[in-house]
Amino acid sequence: MTFETIAEEVNQLTVMHTQFKKAFDGICKIADTSQRSGIPFGGAVTAPPGAGKSHLIQNVERKFRQNGSLLSPKNSVLVISTAATSTSGSIIDRMLQQLGHPPIIRTVRLQDARLSMLIKGIIDRKVSIIIIDEFQHICRGKRNASANEITDLLKEIMDKTKVPLIVSGTDELGDLNSLDPQFTSRLPARFHIPEFARNEDWKGFLLAFEKACTKFDLSLMPTIEARLPGQQISHDTCQTAKLGNAMPSTCWNLLMIHWY
Repeated sequence: MTFETIAEEVNQLTVMHTQFKKAFDGICKIADTSQRSGIPFGGAVTAPPGAGKSHLIQNVERKFRQNGSLLSPKNSVLVISTAATSTSGSIIDRMLQQLGHPPIIRTVRLQDARLSMLIKGIIDRKVSIIIIDEFQHICRGKRNASANEITDLLKEIMDKTKVPLIVSGTDELGDLNSLDPQFTSRLPARFHIPEFARNEDWKGFLLAFEKACTKFDLSLMPTIEARLPGQQISHDTCQTAKLGNAMPSTCWNLLMIHWY
């Protein structure tokens, strides 16, 4: 069996631990409730690096894109990431590009027109939920003016499209208490994905993953697990653990990023 075959198999598997599933189910419920009620609300997801935040977003995308994509007018999800220098204008542009619009020269004079285009695109494409990753950048440092401009923009998008918003980031994002209270009140749900502790949940994950993998043998995982350090298990810990020859290290490293 080639490495590519192993990688493809592992990349298609997700075994959800308790907190990951709570966040996944919660986000799906937020989208469903907002659609039924016509009242958009949202939440925040926090996780330390490597704990599964990006994989959670990928699973939400996969669920909402089962019956279509952003290129067809069916339910879908709109995902962007913020950067340290993000502004309201750059967020509009990133969302427009995700909706299939080509990059354009950004000017303050045209921002209202671009925002109207974005709102129309979100409605026409029947977007079910908007997710903004790396949102801790908006809360970082002395960004009061630009942060308020961005949160005002997001409130307007939610109000005019009736689409819920999820923001996600590292633990630095916290409880959003550094942002506009009118904005944070619209995102009442909170989800946290912690690092794995080496306990029964971790052992249960290994057994579930072993059963889910059908194309290659993972029966040696209990032996490997017994040789791991007795500590919190993060992505980096598992990447660097000395596992000997019990399993190809490339296969194990792939496995570690799918423990969610």
